[in-house]
Amino acid sequence: MTTVTTPAGRESQREPAGLPEAPVGHTTGWWAMVLFICTESATFAAALASYFYLRFIGSGPWPPVADSRPSLLVPSVGTAVLVLGCVPMGIAVRAARRPGRLLAWVSLVVTMLTGVAFVVLQIVDYRGEWPDSTLSKDAYGSLFYSITGLHGLHVAVGVLMVAVLVASTSLRRIGGGEAGPVRIVAMYWYFLAVLALAVYGTVYISPYL
Repeated sequence: MTTVTTPAGRESQREPAGLPEAPVGHTTGWWAMVLFICTESATFAAALASYFYLRFIGSGPWPPVADSRPSLLVPSVGTAVLVLGCVPMGIAVRAARRPGRLLAWVSLVVTMLTGVAFVVLQIVDYRGEWPDSTLSKDAYGSLFYSITGLHGLHVAVGVLMVAVLVASTSLRRIGGGEAGPVRIVAMYWYFLAVLALAVYGTVYISPYL
């Protein structure tokens, strides 16, 4: 801080040149996650649109006669578990803004477990669908496994992200007032939940309508 004397004889203080300005607005990581979510949303929109296009251009039943309609019990439970995982994630975001870290850590662990449960239930569902529907049997099977598998892969990535947050919270690198990384991962988790509902309605519910 320097003191400058004005022509009128009054002294004024001037900030030293070259000091970095305080960041304004969202971080680069936040914008990167927004861009990633927009890109992946377009990918899934194209995949779901392809599902309905191939379904309605044909005159036969959907799924084809050689395939069975998807089971609803396991995917319903899995989708519900993943969507409910948004609750502890929201708690984790709030808790990370506070001095303590324990609540944020516990909430993140619960969120991670909901994602793991979803992936496990999806594998169980695949075992029930095979071999009535396979990836290479017809267009229906190809779309079924491609759409649900792509979503399951995204959930697995989300689980890894939350696992990193759990480890970082344990090492006191985030939490305790530092909520930026948790907010960014929470955006992705909410995206997964919305996507799960879209996939569930398209792949599992629409064949019964």
